[in-house]
Amino acid sequence: MALATLDSDQEASVVGVDTARPNLQKYVASGTVDTNFNVLPSNGLGGYGQYYGGSLYNLGLTYRTEDGADHVTPGTGEALAKAFDGAVRPTKYCGGQYFAADTFPIAVLHNAANRFSLDSLDQAFAKVEKNLLRELFFSWDPPARSDTDLLRRHTLALILHTISGFNKAGFFPPLRHIDQYVVYQPYYYGVRWINSGAPIQYDIPGALATCYGFWKQFCAHEYLTQALEYLLQAVLQAVTTTPDGMSIDEIAESLTDSTFVSALEKFFRNARTPSDALKSIGINNVPSVSSCIKARQSVGVESSQSERALFEADDHEAQQSCAIGMALLAVLYSKWRNPDDASARYIGLQAGHNLWIGNILPALDNWFTPANSWKTVIKPLLQGYILDQHDRIMYEKRRLESCWLHRVDGRVLKDQDYAPEFRSSRHWNATHILQDIGLLGINKDDGLFITTDGRQMLGRVLKSNGEIK
Repeated sequence: MALATLDSDQEASVVGVDTARPNLQKYVASGTVDTNFNVLPSNGLGGYGQYYGGSLYNLGLTYRTEDGADHVTPGTGEALAKAFDGAVRPTKYCGGQYFAADTFPIAVLHNAANRFSLDSLDQAFAKVEKNLLRELFFSWDPPARSDTDLLRRHTLALILHTISGFNKAGFFPPLRHIDQYVVYQPYYYGVRWINSGAPIQYDIPGALATCYGFWKQFCAHEYLTQALEYLLQAVLQAVTTTPDGMSIDEIAESLTDSTFVSALEKFFRNARTPSDALKSIGINNVPSVSSCIKARQSVGVESSQSERALFEADDHEAQQSCAIGMALLAVLYSKWRNPDDASARYIGLQAGHNLWIGNILPALDNWFTPANSWKTVIKPLLQGYILDQHDRIMYEKRRLESCWLHRVDGRVLKDQDYAPEFRSSRHWNATHILQDIGLLGINKDDGLFITTDGRQMLGRVLKSNGEIK
């Protein structure tokens, strides 16, 4: 599969490309193909062992017996296997039974490449397979078995719905910026925004509201993660200059000096104290449900105080990183300290004592105390959510060598650098799946558009009676 995909498209991205590409070049030169190599040296079963096996199992296409062997599930699993068999059977690779040979002529690979390629689903010979995959990914056949199936269906429908709205406005969101246009803008800020114009309100279909709520929480928690990681980065930057490390008091003192206050005042009119910073964004006491709703509406995608805007000010200095982290926490506090949101409540029940908005943002309540300085309020944040959390995760994963810092006699020492990173929403992968099964297309400028089949599928989802419990 890897060799065939690369033989069809030299620029293709396929699991095992780093091993398969040089081997293919060698085989083209020699005229003989030898498939007896590990596509992924780290996994004996290659892409199947690393990725595909688990996905096939979770989709109900395979089951496992007590001896650990995987078997094809009757129904959709067998139907897909037969559809693929029908597509590849005409090739010389199958007809000549070269799959049983140690080596075979390069011409056999060239003949089979089109049908064995991972990019072959848009061909007429793959029509049956493509239709089966559509039914599978949207959980139509068999009918949705669980909330997971319905949430997958609704997530794919959200992608189709969002891109369709952009297309109606004459815009084709670029695939390379899928998270910006299809995730954070509509899911978190509730708009479709083409940078040269005014944001367009995103009206979520009622059938997709529950799934939409979970994705809004994903975005909120991603911003929370960024806030904490900026604080981690700031700690590491601060202790870099001291070979014998720094105490928590010394770190807090260093990070909250006048440079920190000046950096914060780029976002807030007055940031002399924590209470001044909160007041400058309209928060005079612990946010209520109504004030959180108001903050989410007023601090939108265009606001200079939005989560999105804060990332554009990073100049890689310790106090600047700290200022961004604290500013993010303040903005999130204004929006999510008391959310009247079913998705947030559900996440709270599942999260327990793990880090999430509900057990971190209340720590900012002490910012209203006039006597509290920045050093006073940041010290417990660094202690509980950076240093202690770092050690907790390190020990839970039993990866004592995988750390960014360590502590000796109450002093923090740096082990390696760290820079905040957004976690993948998997929308890039999902978009490619929707393209593969013909529901989305990509134009010559890398812009996404919904196809006729995509609009039909979206309509089918919005008319369905699936409910998420």
